[in-house]
Amino acid sequence: MPREVITLQVGQCGNQVGAEFWKQLCAEHGIRPDGILEDFATDGSDRKDVFFYQSDDEHYIPRAILVDLEPRVIQTIKSSPYANLYNPENIFTSRDGGCAGNNWANRLAQVQRGRDNLLENRES
Repeated sequence: MPREVITLQVGQCGNQVGAEFWKQLCAEHGIRPDGILEDFATDGSDRKDVFFYQSDDEHYIPRAILVDLEPRVIQTIKSSPYANLYNPENIFTSRDGGCAGNNWANRLAQVQRGRDNLLENRES
């Protein structure tokens, strides 16, 4: 029975820790920052499919969903050497931008407005 791990990275801390987690997994499984398998890791002895799925063009993509109301950390990930590793369809940031800190009620209302859109994207 196959097992899969999906990470849900939420907020500044979740996305920063998640980015380091995926860097470490890439190093351990022989996957380059662009998602291509290194030559030494092609023997298939480890279970890359637990954490990654393989796209049609031989890229390994993390089973990760990145969510943040404040886009700064996710923009940092998108501009890093690992930018091409993630599936852009699994990255969700606030359309309004800005910062969620000390403005909890405003951001809660924003999340409630956007949750239906998020769920629709996951179901399709």
